[in-house]
Amino acid sequence: MTAVHADDHPVPALQIEGLSEGPILTNVRNTAAPRTLACDAPRARFLSYLRNVETAAQTALRALGHFNARIESRIDTVADCLTPVISIEAGPPVLIDAIDIVIDGPFEADPSAARYFETLRLSVGDPLNQGNYDSARDDLINRARARGYLDARYTRRTLVVDPETNTARVELTLASGPRYRFGEIRADQDILNERLVRRMMPVQPGDDYSSDGLAALSGNLAASGYFADVRVRPDLDNRDNEEIPVNVLLTPRKRTAYEFRAGFGTDTGARVRADIDRRWVNRRGHKWRGGLGLSQRTMTLDTIYSIPRSNPLTDSVDFYARVAREDNNDIVSDIGTIGTQISQVRNGWTQNAFSEYRFERSAFGNEPRRSTNFLLTGIRLGHRDVDDPLFPTRGHSLNLSLQGATAPLLSSTSLVQASARGALAWPVAGNILLARGEVGTSWVEDFSKLPKSLRYFTGGDNSVRGYAFESLGPENDDGQVVGGRHVIVMSAEAMRPVVGNDWFGAAFIDVGNAFDSFKEMNLKAGAGVGVRWRSPIGMVRVDVAMPLSGTSRSPRLHLGIGAAF
Repeated sequence: MTAVHADDHPVPALQIEGLSEGPILTNVRNTAAPRTLACDAPRARFLSYLRNVETAAQTALRALGHFNARIESRIDTVADCLTPVISIEAGPPVLIDAIDIVIDGPFEADPSAARYFETLRLSVGDPLNQGNYDSARDDLINRARARGYLDARYTRRTLVVDPETNTARVELTLASGPRYRFGEIRADQDILNERLVRRMMPVQPGDDYSSDGLAALSGNLAASGYFADVRVRPDLDNRDNEEIPVNVLLTPRKRTAYEFRAGFGTDTGARVRADIDRRWVNRRGHKWRGGLGLSQRTMTLDTIYSIPRSNPLTDSVDFYARVAREDNNDIVSDIGTIGTQISQVRNGWTQNAFSEYRFERSAFGNEPRRSTNFLLTGIRLGHRDVDDPLFPTRGHSLNLSLQGATAPLLSSTSLVQASARGALAWPVAGNILLARGEVGTSWVEDFSKLPKSLRYFTGGDNSVRGYAFESLGPENDDGQVVGGRHVIVMSAEAMRPVVGNDWFGAAFIDVGNAFDSFKEMNLKAGAGVGVRWRSPIGMVRVDVAMPLSGTSRSPRLHLGIGAAF
């Protein structure tokens, strides 16, 4: 341990004897003032310094329960340099022999008070630790005030230490007083109807006051997407009749946002997308978004208009339209969709009930172009729970859908279609294991009238790697892949960090196919290795996969952004 003099000449630091490495020695070191004396400073200054060190050491020792410590100091000469030394005999620690903590008032029955006693770090027989006592004392009153008992105060707050018997007694009595309620909640904004803002508030006047309620109020308004800054200020100075008014200062976001993205993936080729987001259309909080996406294989133009429902944060009615053109593997499709859906989130599940009209013209290779139309009605359910939305290493996701159409109602043929897609990630022995799967099935009266968008295909970055995008499935008489009634895909992958926590190596195997009959599923397999990068925009994946089925054994490069979740 060294110190530096003002002249930048290194000098020996204070020497501490009698203590082994541990919390006591660390506390003494941290409490004692560092030496700033030069080697040739007057002895009187060394003696004054040592008196201060003895006082600080005594404080540090008592903080850890040693009230009978013996401390001696002296001045040694080391290499012609005067060196201050203290010798410490800590002695036995003071032990806690009684704890008397009482809550006087309604806070006694509060769940937060019960959790306080469950996690209390003071026990009879433990060595006295002043820090643990201070934490226990402050934690109790802070819990009470956080739960709305703002008049809480200690009527008894003592720590009695008897150095002769080396025992200590903790005595705390908290008078909680009444619990306050939320008073008037004043939201300062002028872009939305007051009734809509009220529906976004998780607390209302008259509800029990708590810091958690304030945090939820702030979080809900921030998550609404309407405001750039949310500041919640309880007006404690004007509380009256056990009610606390709350002022909410809201800064609106820019009303219109523009977004442009560019990327590349082996499934899509080069791609660009531009979006316009109208964050609020009117004072009722309606939203509108429109966008244009272009890639080497697809073109899309889409728009959605959303109307908030009773809970604006999770529930909406959406009206949408989409025009798309796809050209892949010699299949060309022009698709027009218009529809509406009711969206809501319940218990972590995203729930959508929808009805849409879809018109599509498809051409499979040299086959004549076919026009079909469907009035589809169905539901979609989704649940996702992961530790990191951009780079999941633990968690799961599940998406379910069921949709159908009937020929008498604006549909080319009758159809019932169900699908499920899931993924799972969990760490094992320094590795991250991932599994994903997809299953889908269709009952269709006339399969020849089913358009490309309602058929199943496999192959590609997020399917069976080692095969081109949508290159696996039933074929027509010309050898053209035309898609199937059913699909099964399964994948297993292991990732291991290779450089810090941002670069991972991966090995995987995928199995799956699209097919018309379960007797003829003919599952294809692919396996390979890859690299994962935890980039600022999410997981970047580079894979080299080898097809294990069929006659080709040529490796295939797959590039993608985003986890298969």
